[in-house]
Amino acid sequence: MPYLADIIIDRVAEALDHPFTYSVPDFLKETIRIGQLVRVPLGGSRVQGVVRNLRWGEAGSQTRAVEAILQTEPVVTPLLLELADWLADRYLCYGAQALRAMIPASVRKDVGSRPSMVWYRTVGVRQGRASLKQRLFDYVAAQPAVSRADLAEAFPNAGPALRALVAEGALEVLTHAPDRVAGAPAGYGLTPAQQEALAVILRDPKRPWLLEGVTGSGKTEVYLALIENALHEGRQALVLLPEIALTPQVVRRFRDRFGDQVAVWHSGLSAGERRQTWERVRQGKIPVVVGARSAVFLPFPAMGVIVLDEEHEPTYKQEEHPRYHAREVALWRGAREGATIVLGSATPAIETRYSALSGQIGHVRLPERVLGRSLPEVTVVDMREELRLGNRDIFSSALREALADALERGEQAILFLNRRGYSTFVLCRSCGQALECRHCAVSLTYHQRENRLVCHYCMRESPVPKRCPECGSDKIRYFGAGTERVVEEVQRHFPEARILRADRDTLTRPADYAELYQKFLGGEADVLVGTQMIAKGMDFPRVSLVGVVAADTALHLPDYRSAERTFQLLVQAGGRSGRGEVPGRVVIQTYNPEHYAIHHAYRHDYAAFYEEEIRFREATHYPPYADLWLMVTEGPEEAEVRQRAVQAALDLREHWPDAEVLGPAPAPLARVRGLYRYHVLMKMDRTREADGLAMALKDFQSRQPGVSITRDPYFLM
Repeated sequence: MPYLADIIIDRVAEALDHPFTYSVPDFLKETIRIGQLVRVPLGGSRVQGVVRNLRWGEAGSQTRAVEAILQTEPVVTPLLLELADWLADRYLCYGAQALRAMIPASVRKDVGSRPSMVWYRTVGVRQGRASLKQRLFDYVAAQPAVSRADLAEAFPNAGPALRALVAEGALEVLTHAPDRVAGAPAGYGLTPAQQEALAVILRDPKRPWLLEGVTGSGKTEVYLALIENALHEGRQALVLLPEIALTPQVVRRFRDRFGDQVAVWHSGLSAGERRQTWERVRQGKIPVVVGARSAVFLPFPAMGVIVLDEEHEPTYKQEEHPRYHAREVALWRGAREGATIVLGSATPAIETRYSALSGQIGHVRLPERVLGRSLPEVTVVDMREELRLGNRDIFSSALREALADALERGEQAILFLNRRGYSTFVLCRSCGQALECRHCAVSLTYHQRENRLVCHYCMRESPVPKRCPECGSDKIRYFGAGTERVVEEVQRHFPEARILRADRDTLTRPADYAELYQKFLGGEADVLVGTQMIAKGMDFPRVSLVGVVAADTALHLPDYRSAERTFQLLVQAGGRSGRGEVPGRVVIQTYNPEHYAIHHAYRHDYAAFYEEEIRFREATHYPPYADLWLMVTEGPEEAEVRQRAVQAALDLREHWPDAEVLGPAPAPLARVRGLYRYHVLMKMDRTREADGLAMALKDFQSRQPGVSITRDPYFLM
């Protein structure tokens, strides 16, 4: 009886979305293993695949043989193969797509046999003048050893200075991984509240936990203590972050405690660096990883702790196949690997707090800031009243005065506005027509520095017209404000202020985040102006003022999460204030001060906000009270796209009468990159029938071109 291998082919196609059976030749029988990457024939070509199963059985007359083993060690564990099956079923993707999320491209494509990694260590003491070389030396000296990848992230374009330090003997080059250094000795002080939270979690470590703590309450110290406990037990730890911008400061915090036991994982690493880190994690040589959402798939052999910091953030949801949520994957892994899962946030996702209050996961709280620091004083400014008083500036008198006070005292301020550019739209005052992208149904944003109009969806640029394309009038005017405009207004009111701007236009590389953080932390700027990327996680002890320039940006978007996102952004942004010795203040500018999201954010009252929001979710049958699927049909011809959406909705109503089918309707962004888009939204109670609906939707998606379906969508635009 022949020895057979069931192989998952590394091709994304409906016809290939099942294991293919191959015979195992005698010369491979002793070495082939489940999870290995192999080469097999398929039609007239040669393809890669992953060994899903090995068995003895009858081979058909057309059964072909495995040709070669491409990686001696398995690239996925049996548990990760099981996870791939779960991903494919839950998130309606192909098995090959699930496996690609787990196996770096450099491993699948066999890029280099063993990519080299270089570390640097200081030699002796160096006291030079203030320069890039001295900053590099001090950075390396603060740690046992630093990898070239981390130096490139923290100090872009520092190659010449680095080589000069090596030449003068101040830095020593290590061509192999340095030995692990022990973690810092015990004795880091925890507050009584942190000690209690830690003790509660450790009493039931195999249960998932929500760690709900106000901003500045010291959640990270609890994470560190949990990880220290796991390392003492010989297990590994993973810390997930929602934004790559947070990586440098968090990595430094963890390396202060655990030295070179900490590695990073994010999209800014080179292919070789990703492969090296992946292999060392698989070998158990890296105890702690700090990374972005994709790190949840790393092949840890001894997982002990997974932390999702700022677990409410929508960036944990993947937008492309597999459209997973890192929180759900972490919970899945924790349940099967016996790992402690901690979901940390000052403003937990509604679904997460619902799970905690209903007893599905544990719940611990840190209700106060550390060191007795108070939460910042919050002022809500009704911008309608400012207009009635004749103030047409983008800054209210309260925010302008607060900024002046902070600058006069030598303190720092953060101004938050979740819009890029200079003006959010350009309008003809004669005919009322806003200038729109020809390929997307959205207004163009004016960027003053480049003097260009930019579509933030397809990224096409165009010059600013002198006359309206519709009526020929020259009355072209700019409306709304973006971060670029805010910077200009700060400069106008406070010419001496040093300003940094942080948005997707100014921070284009991973290294840019680290550089901005170091500059502002080091006092090289007085005011930081930015979008939501600066509203979370960053810790600047000299910031005494946070100004929210426009609190209503996301409040009225056609998305059931709009109130939740507004509340979270306001609380998280305000939480950047008063984290040091100086008391903090927050000024929120809004045209909707009565809205419950803004009212409860003003009072730092998450519990009250949750009660109002959960009643809305129950009344409208949205998560956590139902499973949700979003079907998007798109194509170049609107009539054809609409007809396909209409037919899909009819079929769903006919075959799934228990499902609530909404639509079809044009998507809020009705055209993107030249493609028309229609939405169909489905809700169903979380029962067994929901799994059947998921399988039916997966089959429908595979048969219909131009159709994509997202389970638990986080973006309904």
